Amino acid sequence: MPKIHPTVFAELDAAKNHFELFGLPTSFTVDTNRLAERYRALSAQARADTALAAASPTQLDEAYRTLLDPLARARYLLRLYGRELGRGGGNAGLLVEQLELREQLQEVSNRTRTALAVSSVLTDLAEQSAVLAKELRILFEDPSTDNLELAHDLVHQLEFIALCRRDAEQRRDALQHRR
Repeated sequence: MPKIHPTVFAELDAAKNHFELFGLPTSFTVDTNRLAERYRALSAQARADTALAAASPTQLDEAYRTLLDPLARARYLLRLYGRELGRGGGNAGLLVEQLELREQLQEVSNRTRTALAVSSVLTDLAEQSAVLAKELRILFEDPSTDNLELAHDLVHQLEFIALCRRDAEQRRDALQHRR
């Protein structure tokens, strides 16, 4: 078994951010393979050191989950750049989109071919999420004031899409249980 070096765990306490903890650049684009590799290595070392086993894995797990999930990562980046997310709703276009998505999900519940309709909605939402993630990646590459403001709005959109996806997935699961 390799010798455990206490300096590795100094990273947990002294890390300025989650990216530094895992030795990754502070960016929306994350090498998930490298992230997983570093997570496994740090987790193994934390488990081997009984003094750190209680506190470190929790912090490590939180950082890992945050960087693994694009929405959580975008929220975290905004905080790093001094932008609190707060409540959305300032964008009238976004509000209209949200209402349309909600109506679309409600219509899905009223159709006879509901399973197919829910699947279609989930596909649309996944495509929208991918487009927003691509836009966020570009905006975070140059974290200017304007780009951070746009990223802030996109994160609100992504949060709403995530809510709609969960709603659609619950409807899909309920339909599957009815059969």
